[in-house]
Amino acid sequence: MKRTQQYFLGLVLAAGLGTAAFAQPGLGMMSGEDGMGPMGKMGRPAAMRFDPAARVKERLDYQKYHLKITPEQEALWNAFAEKVQAEAGKGINEMRALVADTKLTAPERMAKREALMEERLAAMKEVHQSFNRLYEALTPEQKAIADREAARMGKGPMGGRHGRMAPPQG
Repeated sequence: MKRTQQYFLGLVLAAGLGTAAFAQPGLGMMSGEDGMGPMGKMGRPAAMRFDPAARVKERLDYQKYHLKITPEQEALWNAFAEKVQAEAGKGINEMRALVADTKLTAPERMAKREALMEERLAAMKEVHQSFNRLYEALTPEQKAIADREAARMGKGPMGGRHGRMAPPQG
């Protein structure tokens, strides 16, 4: 899979499946038990830490701005963004509910986790298909930007942008 595809699929991971681990009490800033007050470890307001949908929207806005999506590409971008946003937070909310259900036996809990992962994978495949349609419509320059951004993913906080995700103002 191309790095660009991995990056945009990362949006979905960030929206749901990828943040599921943080939903468990005591495992990080998403748990709400980090004692950090109104600002989190990465300087994000508390509301942003607990709102995967807002985080995904911010990431999408950043990408759309830097890719310079044209009016002709807008429909494909919107289809992709809608799929990503529809998945935002689902994984984390489902995992929180699973963690909170103390009546499950170990085998039942494992079965539920497996089912949740299968649901997340199915959603990821739908987003992937939508992304492929968008990527094919990008110009070579846009693809280069997307590929460059994908290569930065995972390099430090916020994929190497150190928190500078929103489009510049002005």
